[in-house]
Amino acid sequence: MKMKILNHSIIALFVGSILLLSCGENVPPTDSETKMEKTEVAQKEEASGYTELTLTDGVYNIDASESTCIWTGKEASSKSHVGTINYHKGSIKVIDSKFHSAFSGIDMRSIQCTDMGANKAERLNGHLKSEDFFGVEKHQYATLSVESIKTKGSTSMAIGKLTIKGITEAVAFPVALSGNSNTIVVDGTLVFDRSKFDVRFRSGNWFADLGDELIYDDIELEFHVVARM
Repeated sequence: MKMKILNHSIIALFVGSILLLSCGENVPPTDSETKMEKTEVAQKEEASGYTELTLTDGVYNIDASESTCIWTGKEASSKSHVGTINYHKGSIKVIDSKFHSAFSGIDMRSIQCTDMGANKAERLNGHLKSEDFFGVEKHQYATLSVESIKTKGSTSMAIGKLTIKGITEAVAFPVALSGNSNTIVVDGTLVFDRSKFDVRFRSGNWFADLGDELIYDDIELEFHVVARM
């Protein structure tokens, strides 16, 4: 009889524990627990360098006076040149508080080298504008359209199309967005292969055995874009 009572007691204790645990799973978190969870999420986002950016719906126009684009080209001889190029116009569209798309026109006639003396820079600028490079008389503008921004972890990648000399190629490049109620700032670096856009001068993809005369095909564009409602 004592054994049966003991067995019943053990079973009752076991069932009670199961019920207690089950009930505990359905108990909503307290305010302090919720705040703690939100704080932990914020700390993780801050550590990763990424926080969700909520924007005001509308069209933001690029402010060409505050936006910059710096190009860098390198040679096999270890020489390199740095310069600037100006925005013609552009805009960023926001729908449902999120980035939707962007478009920018770049004035190829404004291209210039900034790391040389005036006389040498003038000669190089003229060469860059010639048919050997960007043929600006026929192709005054280059365009960049961004169709989406994909974020994974702490990295955001812009996906879009770059058009130079009438030739369009798909591109993907890292960007960082910041902003407030009426301003969006985009920073990033785009590297493109000039040989794909018929920019042939001393290109290894167009000419062989150039040696130290080779100019690398990859051109880096470091940009800072300010757009406002």
